[in-house]
Amino acid sequence: MQQDVQLGSPQTTAQAPAAAPVASAPVTTQAPQADASAPAAAPPAPAQDPKSAYDAAFGALKDGRYAESARLFQQFITQFPNDELTPNAYYWLGESYYVTQNYPVSLDTFRKLLAQYPNSQKAPDALLKVGYCQYEMKQWDQAQATLNQVLQQYPNSTVANLAQGRLRALRIEAQR
Repeated sequence: MQQDVQLGSPQTTAQAPAAAPVASAPVTTQAPQADASAPAAAPPAPAQDPKSAYDAAFGALKDGRYAESARLFQQFITQFPNDELTPNAYYWLGESYYVTQNYPVSLDTFRKLLAQYPNSQKAPDALLKVGYCQYEMKQWDQAQATLNQVLQQYPNSTVANLAQGRLRALRIEAQR
């Protein structure tokens, strides 16, 4: 158990060099001191560098920890609003909501990406997902318009093929 505590301690005490020599003896007295300094040290720790913060959020998404992923992507967007990975963070944030069927929030997130980063490499995928969200929310006319917009703006692309498939499904839904 002490080894587990010591493994966690260097991360929190690396900023306080005096904590390392004492960590092997009074671990219980160290923890309150680390907790007292943690609020000051905690905000810089999540800030890390943009790539590490993004990778942590994306890792949570890949592992199926969608709520954690959403929290980490939101934190990334707040901390690094001008980073080159921010449009991707918006996309994956929207995807984390989409996967959990929170379509209204997902839709808003994809729309924010499109409004703030219209030339992003994620813009075609985000526009497709706007149509998907509208479809899932049974907003048939809006979904059809958005999916047709995908076809017009990104012809002969993967997103266009996916939009075609969803438009076929939409026509089937309309016949019901």
